[in-house]
Amino acid sequence: MNMQSTKPAHALVIGGSIAGLLAARVLSDTFATVTIVERDPLPVGAEARKGTPQARHGHGLLAGGYQIMERLFPGFGQELIANGAMPCDVINDARWYQLGGYKAKFKSGLEGILMSRPLIESVIRRRVLALPNVKVVEEGVHALCATADRTRVTGVQLTSGEELQAELVIDASGRGSKAPVWLEALGYAKPTEERVKIDVGYTTRIFRRRPTDLNGDLAAFVTPTAPQQTRIGFMVAMEGDRWIISLGGWLGDHAPTDLAGWIDFARTLPAPDLYEVVKDAEPLGEAVVHKIPTNQRRRYEGLQRSPAAFLVMGDALCAFNPVYGQGMTVAAFEAQALEQLLAADPNLADLHRRFFARVAKIVDVPWSMVIGEDFRYPQIEGKRPAGTAFLHAYMNRVHRIARHDPVVCRAFFDVANMIKPPTALFAPPVLWRVMTGGQKTPASMVTGMNPLEARPSLQGG
Repeated sequence: MNMQSTKPAHALVIGGSIAGLLAARVLSDTFATVTIVERDPLPVGAEARKGTPQARHGHGLLAGGYQIMERLFPGFGQELIANGAMPCDVINDARWYQLGGYKAKFKSGLEGILMSRPLIESVIRRRVLALPNVKVVEEGVHALCATADRTRVTGVQLTSGEELQAELVIDASGRGSKAPVWLEALGYAKPTEERVKIDVGYTTRIFRRRPTDLNGDLAAFVTPTAPQQTRIGFMVAMEGDRWIISLGGWLGDHAPTDLAGWIDFARTLPAPDLYEVVKDAEPLGEAVVHKIPTNQRRRYEGLQRSPAAFLVMGDALCAFNPVYGQGMTVAAFEAQALEQLLAADPNLADLHRRFFARVAKIVDVPWSMVIGEDFRYPQIEGKRPAGTAFLHAYMNRVHRIARHDPVVCRAFFDVANMIKPPTALFAPPVLWRVMTGGQKTPASMVTGMNPLEARPSLQGG
């Protein structure tokens, strides 16, 4: 039998950003054809576009997301490197100043890769659009189409009035998704929406990168000690011997756009690393600003009624404070969940229920981590989860011990990179070190090792 004939005919993805491209890649294995509907023209090369305003700012691809993308696109990392991206050891090649001190540095084997957002998006887009059963329609979506009884979505109506039919529709159109409005037009309730008001904003500039900057390190992250401090700065090496550097803060404490004022803002950060680079570096281009008023999560898994054959993912589902770098990696985990669900049971009639239940569990972890950190500021508006004060106190110890204990440091970065669940920070070997002050374990014992396999000695640190 020709297996191609057994595939569902057509899937449709709204949005051509990374979440949409990853969805299209996964769907291409199951559907005969996949159409990406994107209102903005998709660039050919590594260029920022209107549909992704955050693309002109610094981005981090966490190790967990990197691993998934490498599996979906074999040779993905090498292709990025061939286009100028730089491989790095997340712990050894970067400076992490958090809660008043620097994390320990050692060769960890935790692989990352540094590049601009337009570069990573262009490589993914090129790979996806090279698939023979994937195509793009450059137009906006006006509404969802559905069966007469409105129990199943059957496609979309474009802004031109044309209708595109599909057996599965995925909305990956970003934070400004119209999916709640579209569902309401079909007679469904809007999903419950959680918002945590943060008023974060940052101003980004690009500079020429010199070999002596940061003594050869490839990134630096300087974060405030809340609630006394609100300012943050991060700089990441990217292709073309450049730095992309973002300065900003919480609660409206945003960096100015003029160069002199921006450099002065860098001087006020809790650690001097960024200022020492930018005070006499060569600027390239003008400043760009990005503001994020809220963390935003839409609870589609809580809908009592929702139409079949319609899914939501990426920022359309949950949009995080981007200073934590979770967005692309969460989108990758959601795409992987979709892939697994379709492989286990290709039935589309209840896929929406299975998908929303699965991704809710995926999103729970980074959502709790992000809002938990944001709630260090008493002025932040939103519902505080139970146990927030305890977690803050425990994480304060984790950050402090991670300055000299490689096992605790590695455990923290495994969790931050979504390699391991947050419970890894409470596993007995790590908990013991956190509560007793940690040890200066030889870094060679940590490199490439699961830190939870480390056994504490009987001597305190």
